[in-house]
Amino acid sequence: MNGTRSEAQWRLYLAEYSVEVLESADENANLEISDQQRANRWLGFDGADADRLAELERHLGAGLPPSYRAFLAVSDGWLHLGPFLWIMRTTGEVGWVRDTDQRLHKILQREQDGSTELANRALLISKEGDAQYWVLDSGDVSADGERAAYSWASWYPGLSDRFESFAALVDHERASAKNLKRHDEPSSMKPKRATEKSLSERAAWGWTS
Repeated sequence: MNGTRSEAQWRLYLAEYSVEVLESADENANLEISDQQRANRWLGFDGADADRLAELERHLGAGLPPSYRAFLAVSDGWLHLGPFLWIMRTTGEVGWVRDTDQRLHKILQREQDGSTELANRALLISKEGDAQYWVLDSGDVSADGERAAYSWASWYPGLSDRFESFAALVDHERASAKNLKRHDEPSSMKPKRATEKSLSERAAWGWTS
């Protein structure tokens, strides 16, 4: 399932995803899952209402892409949406990379293949992860209003592949989580050997190991 996604589709999708992550948490002590989250079988929060979504769009000066807007309407924030992404930003925290994370902005500016422009128009939607960040490209818009999505990680050489929407990026990360569980090799998702480029990026962040 890629592209756009409705609120009803997200509710079903995220409920299923929650169960998958909770089952993995039983085998992975590194995942911090509260007793209430286990009891509710839900890793999200209350959804953002129409006023909150409209306020975010006013703050950004731009509309939200449909699949991401529907996601926020179902859950304003999320935990463990990917194997290396722990907390998603809420409507009160989402912002342009250039305004919210200067270090990431500088990193993206050094990337090639048009990322200098991307750095200035990227919307930062992730909050905490294993040195991984998720962004939406406000300058790459499909006919149905979706924005292209990317991830960036200090241990990955450059930006991820382009995904057609936020929903497509979530699908990819969900598949990655299943692959990790199947092979039971968490380190297999990271490059076995860091490139010179990735090492320089780590140094820019103050990471030397």
